[in-house]
Amino acid sequence: MKPLLAMTLLACFLVSTTAISDKGVIYLDDLTFDKVVDKSRDVLVRFDKEYPWGDEHDAFKELATTVGESDTSLLVVGVPISNSETYPVNSKLSARYSLVALKDENLPRYKLFKKGADTTKPIEYSGNMKQAKELLRWTVEQTGVFIGIKGQVKELDELARSFMAAVPADRKALLSQAQSAADAVDTSGNPDAGGYVEYYIKTMQRVMDKGGAYIEQEMKRLSKMSEDKAVAAAKRETFQWRMNVLASFKAPAAADKGEL
Repeated sequence: MKPLLAMTLLACFLVSTTAISDKGVIYLDDLTFDKVVDKSRDVLVRFDKEYPWGDEHDAFKELATTVGESDTSLLVVGVPISNSETYPVNSKLSARYSLVALKDENLPRYKLFKKGADTTKPIEYSGNMKQAKELLRWTVEQTGVFIGIKGQVKELDELARSFMAAVPADRKALLSQAQSAADAVDTSGNPDAGGYVEYYIKTMQRVMDKGGAYIEQEMKRLSKMSEDKAVAAAKRETFQWRMNVLASFKAPAAADKGEL
């Protein structure tokens, strides 16, 4: 085999291998998609060009690794698509999810398939594709799963959702329960953990004072400040983990179960 041809084949092999071996990702196609995305669990699917690269792909890999290393049953799936007339890839899925008009530069697209929900009506992500932390936060908001992103405390996460789901008259007892749980959290291994725990309790107190609308209002306020480059980087990082905590207080989107 000529050296140039051998090098070309090796390069093609390496690109192909990279595209299908990202840690924490299950790659599917027209034939396997419905066998995995079957309403049995939450599945986050990225539809992207065959050989993705750059900041958006790096964010996806970071997201997949974070989810994969957690205890959640959430799956991260990749589906390569190409709408080329000469070389279409996974054209059935592209047509099913209204992606046929998209070119490579219009990708990726993220769609979340909720457990028990109609698989023809996934929830689409419309945020920043280059920031894994934003993708993760959105996933937490939509599913209610515990992934362990910065700021989240497992012992308080479920209590936060129960607190928000409760009628106002029952929240005082849940706050007391959360305070007891907070006191029992071992923060010795993480110098920042005490601040995370304190923020859960502070948020519950604010909700009791200002009502449930406080969560969304505070999310918007922190989001705006975290994007202000005039704010010190350390402060913007604080705003980011606080938004992660607030995401735990948001009720997951209701699943559209479709026709029974």
